[in-house]
Parts: sequence; structure tokens; C-alpha cells
Amino acid sequence: MKKKNELLDKLLNSMAEEYYTFNGQIIKVNNLKEVDFKKIALKVDQEDQRYYVENNYLIDEDNVYFNKESVNLLKYKIQFLGKLKAGEHKVSYHKNYKYQSLSIDLDKGLDLLKKYQKNNHNQASFLHYKSDLIKQLPEERRELLLKLAAEAAELGYNLYLVGGQVRDLLIDLPLNKDLDILLDGDLEDFFAHLEAKFGYDYDYNNKFSTGFLHNEYGYSIDIASCREEKYHFPGSLPLVEKADLFSDLFRRDFTINTLVIDLHPDRKGFLYDFFGGLTDLKNGILRVLHNYSFRDDPLRILRGIRFQTLKDFKLSAETVELSRRSLKNYDYHKLALERIFTELAYLFDARKDISQFSSILLNQIPVLNLIRDNYQFNSSIDADFLKGEKLLALSREKGLEVNHFLVRLMILFYNNKESVIKSWPLSIPEKKTFIHKNWEELNASVFDLKDPALRFRELESYQAEELIMYTVQNYKQEYVEEVFNHLQLRNEVEIPISGHDLLEMGVEQGPEIREYLLEVRDQILRRQLSTRAEALEYLKEII
Repeated sequence: MKKKNELLDKLLNSMAEEYYTFNGQIIKVNNLKEVDFKKIALKVDQEDQRYYVENNYLIDEDNVYFNKESVNLLKYKIQFLGKLKAGEHKVSYHKNYKYQSLSIDLDKGLDLLKKYQKNNHNQASFLHYKSDLIKQLPEERRELLLKLAAEAAELGYNLYLVGGQVRDLLIDLPLNKDLDILLDGDLEDFFAHLEAKFGYDYDYNNKFSTGFLHNEYGYSIDIASCREEKYHFPGSLPLVEKADLFSDLFRRDFTINTLVIDLHPDRKGFLYDFFGGLTDLKNGILRVLHNYSFRDDPLRILRGIRFQTLKDFKLSAETVELSRRSLKNYDYHKLALERIFTELAYLFDARKDISQFSSILLNQIPVLNLIRDNYQFNSSIDADFLKGEKLLALSREKGLEVNHFLVRLMILFYNNKESVIKSWPLSIPEKKTFIHKNWEELNASVFDLKDPALRFRELESYQAEELIMYTVQNYKQEYVEEVFNHLQLRNEVEIPISGHDLLEMGVEQGPEIREYLLEVRDQILRRQLSTRAEALEYLKEII
């Protein structure tokens, strides 16, 4: 078992290469850790130094070196490329055209870096790590990915693994079966090729240039063409245009999700980090890619909160401030409720403690304004939410089936109007539970009943979620114990006889059968019966 973050540390401690094409030739840049950069600077003779900015970059007779950990990396990378273009820097060129596929045109690279600078991405660069990361994937998925990449290469296309699979691999989290793949090429043509050669079924969305590849291994394989997105209004679905890898990654949510593993047969396993994603991953930081990120897609705010709550990441201060500004300044009324609730469900369905969500709401980000204008989150709701989390934790501990999503939603939006709840994309049973609030009719005197059978009958008409809501609003230790003892009994108590036994004893088909079965259960709860023989004997006495 690898030590946590071992793969990530190995990459961060290694050199990253970078390639630019200029005047038909290739310039290679070596990006080093600060300690290694300083060692190089000390070794290079003064007469061999063509240009040197202390702790930032160095040009000698044969190489270009940058300190990739410098807080001014982007500033000096732009300066370097600008001077190179103006003829003020003399560097060695590489004639090895194996680097051609890894290089970016200098003018384009300069323009992109300036664009990233405007969005405060001071660690942005076009870093390539020659790694064997692909070997760290489970064999079955690795072979499948390489097979798809070989087919893409045959068509002259490039295939990349991106997103959560790369992120979680690097920090040694369990890998799910969701594979997000980028194709630099014609996606429809690629799908048609796979269908013709292997018989693969696929779903293709021409509007968004995305698709789903059905496969025999049960992986959820989403493939998208490299693309840019444009939004007509805040939160709208995007219009997409074909683009390159750099532009595609810039449209994503957080830097940690922009890390890419190249799958091409000639470069398999290479990792690309264009926005300082490795450093943010190491530090557990969630940082947006650009200043309009939340204007374009406010669901990224919810996603960021989910990552912070469930995956132990932390939103950067700038990202928190940007989310607050966006929620205040942009009109999201056209954002579909279905999309909001889908994203919210990823968090609220979680079978783990999400108490942190309330403190984020209370102190930082009013994200529930996406659901209800001017949503007021106060200390009372905060207290109820924290009680709810304790009770849900208890339900998990006792192995009870409870709709976590619904409980959390009802606590946060308790006083919402019936008409509003009806408009939400909830199931019919969920809406009924929320609207009727049956637990408000539950009288606390039920807990004073000495007869366990009568107490059970009084409580069994309530769903688990309703009893938890009652306990949230009437939080006493004795009520908590009674409610959870009851819910456990629901799972544990068994009636050792059946309706068939009663029919054989001469009871006619009808409601009497159910009542006799409940009578037997009552006696079991009173600890008067325990075996089938005792139950049958008891029935003979009362029928």
C-alpha cells in the first residue's frame, strides 16, 4: 500500500519540462524545485550565464531553468517569452522533433499566460511531467484506456484522462468507476470507429460535443471533445466551440481538476499541470480557474462546498470571496432547479457527517440563495442542523435506513410554503412527508407509556425521517433513546407465525388476520412470547 500522497510528492519533487515552438524551432524549459534551481545557479559559471533573475529563472549556454515554486513564476515566464520573441534572449534550440507534439506555439502560449495572469493564476505554466502514472491504475481500466488511446492515435487524435480519476489517484483515494476522458479530435468520428471495429454502443450529444461509451466492464466512460464554453446568461447551459487542450482545461471548475494524464502511445503516463494544480492538491486547496467561473456556472459553488465538506479540501480565500460576490451580483433565476437539486443531492445524500456545511453557510457562502431568494440562515437553523447531523450519525451507527437528503432539506427549509415545496424536483413521497409534517402531531406522552407494545403501535405510523424530525425539534436524551430503540425494534422484531398459520386455525381471510399477528407481536414486545410454539399456543387461547 502506497504511503498517502507518495505519487504526488514524487511529481512535485521532480523536474517538469515545457516546450515552445518559435521560428520553426523548439525551445525547452526546465522547471525545477527551488532547492534544485539554486543548486544549478551555483554550479553555472558566471561567464556561461546569459541571463539570470535570482530565485526565478536562469539561461545558460545550453539550457533554460525556472524555479517552479516561485510566487512570481507566471510573471517571469511572460517576461522570458516576451524577451525571446523580441530577440533579447539567446537560447539553445532543440532539433529533436519528438518534442513537437508536446510544444505550444510561443505566441499562443504568451497570449494564454497573459490571460491566466489576468485571472490571478500566478502558478500557471505548461508543465509536462514524464511519469509512469498510468501504471498506477488498476490493470483492467489501464488496458482499456490504452486500447482506446491507441485507436484514437490511429485516427490521428489524442486521448487524455482528466478530472477526479487523476486527482484521486495522486492522493491515494479509492478510485470509482467514473472515467472522464478528453479527445483532441472528432468525437463522432471516434465513436463511429469504435463501433465499427469493436461493436461498442455509444450515446453522442452533438450540441455539447460529449458522449458516453458503453463497455463490458461497467465503467462510466464520459468522453468530450476539447472545447470552449460560452454562456448567454448566468447559470445557463453553455454553447460550445471546438478548442485545444489548454482552453478546455481553463473552463473547468478548480485547479485540482485540471490535471491530465496523456494516454497517447508515444506519451502514455505523462502528466500535464497547467495551473498549479499539483501544488493546490498537495495543500488541499480549491481554487477557481478564472474570475467568471461562478457567473458561468454557480453549481461550482455547491461542488466546491461538497469537496470541502466530504473530501477535506479547503476553498481558497479568493474563491470564497468570488463565490460571495457572484451570489450577490448575478441573477440566477433562470438556473434550472433540477440542476441545483442534483448537485445538492451529491452532498446531502452523503452517509457521513456534514456539520461543516452549516458553518460554511452561516459564516461564509449563502449558497442556498440559489434555491430561495434571500435565504436566511440563522443560529436556530444552525443548531437544528447540527442536531440533525448527530441523529443521522446515530442512524448510520445502528444500521438504519434513513433518507439523509430529505432530513437535511427539511431542516434547512422547514417553513417553506407548500406551493414552493411542490415545485421542487422531489419524489411524491418526499413531498408528502415534507408538506404534511406529521411529526408535529406526535404527543410526547407516548414516551411515558409503560406498555412497550402500545408505545410501539403509537410510533410505528411515523416514518424514520418523521421521527428524526420530531427529535430534532424536541431534543431530549430520553426521546433520542426511545426513538432509536423503536427504529431498531422495527428491524429486529419478528413474528414467528404467518397468515397461513391463522388460516389453518380457522380464521377467515380478512383484517382479523393482521390483528392477530399484531397481538402476537405485542406479546413478543412485552416479553411474554419468544418462540413459534409459544405463539401458536397463545393464538389457540385467544381465537
